[in-house]
Amino acid sequence: MDRAQNKRLLMLTHRFPYPPNRGDRIRSYNLLRVLSDHFCVTLGSTTDELICPDDLAHVESFCEDVCVESVGRYRRVGRALKSYASRRSLTEGMFSSPELARRVLRWQQHRRFDAVLVFCSSMFPYVDQTPFDNTPKVVDLVDVDSQKWRQMSQDSRSPKKFLYATEAVRVRKLESRIANRSDALVLVSNHEAELFRQTVSSPSLSETPVYGISNGVDTQYFSPSLDLSEPFEAPRWPLGPRISPLVTSTLPSLSLVFTGVLDYRPNVEGIDWFCKQILPAMRSTVNVRLAIVGRRPCKRVLDLASVEGVSVVGEVPDVRPYLQAADVAISPLKLARGIQNKVLEAMAVALPVVVTSQSAEGIDAVSGNEFVIADTIQQWQAALQWMASAPDERVRMGCAGRRLVEAEYSWSARLAKFVELIGSCALSGAPDQSSQPLVGTV
Repeated sequence: MDRAQNKRLLMLTHRFPYPPNRGDRIRSYNLLRVLSDHFCVTLGSTTDELICPDDLAHVESFCEDVCVESVGRYRRVGRALKSYASRRSLTEGMFSSPELARRVLRWQQHRRFDAVLVFCSSMFPYVDQTPFDNTPKVVDLVDVDSQKWRQMSQDSRSPKKFLYATEAVRVRKLESRIANRSDALVLVSNHEAELFRQTVSSPSLSETPVYGISNGVDTQYFSPSLDLSEPFEAPRWPLGPRISPLVTSTLPSLSLVFTGVLDYRPNVEGIDWFCKQILPAMRSTVNVRLAIVGRRPCKRVLDLASVEGVSVVGEVPDVRPYLQAADVAISPLKLARGIQNKVLEAMAVALPVVVTSQSAEGIDAVSGNEFVIADTIQQWQAALQWMASAPDERVRMGCAGRRLVEAEYSWSARLAKFVELIGSCALSGAPDQSSQPLVGTV
């Protein structure tokens, strides 16, 4: 019997973890699902969206107790500004909820937790207080957020440049405080774990275990074969089957798909760059079409529908038909932290993928075998022209990607270390470091 089965775990997430329709929710939902098999989980979460009763009931089925508090847009902005005026990060204020803070304290006072899992740095203040001093804390930072803000500052103009630079400094202070006061830290890849050690200064960091535990993918849900017994929504533009040409022409044809949250800056800037810098120059050699699929398309993304061959599909209930209907998935992100779920999902359905070096981070694949890495305009054009002219190679690469994901990136395989790490904390009060390196990839 699992000795941790009856141990009580508090899990804090900055967004309600269901439905798993964006990168952070995909990771937090699967963490919740896997950890609930081993611990009695209590979930505390903030949300800026209405939660469907069925979604709440689904999450409650994994938990001993659940508290979700709204941090609506106006309250979130107000609290972010208040946090900024107090020389703390905007991020801490955005996900601050006095109601959730009171509930977390009541839970701890009446039932005391054996361990805490904090998902993302913005939720750490909820347990950075005296009642939790002796409770083991594992923090899943996911990414080195201070580096993300720093890079955004370098890529922006005033006044955003100054705002992002200030946020980078303040988030780094928060990350350093977390390193001082936590029992173990987790990031989404070995690269991020190493980056954290190199960039975040902390007196006790040398003694704090830091692990790289990457994301996984549901290899049954994302499969090369659609279960046609399920009510799939047909793609809303004529992608057609992979082997059918999209345009009557002597030129080779290629149908592309990009998936992701479409108001998230790295996604917006990446797909905007692709549509304006890559597609136009390919018109003379390839009949190329692109479907942009995802939630909350902003105006900048919606405007891309005016580019020849581009269809902005927006939000769909199921992304799999769009992956199945395309020839190639793309991830042209220039600003990316950690492993990209969109890349793993495309590989899981045996769809060949062209990615930037940033989008390839954390995926142990070989360019030209399981996917293709392209960074410059010329590299992207060459990769896609090759894909268009070599359908057999697309099939080969798709199959190789699927085999890699099945072997190395299932959620159960990826998150086994989380179960071990939190179980060690819950049973002994500190993570077992006897056989584990301070930095390691799982």
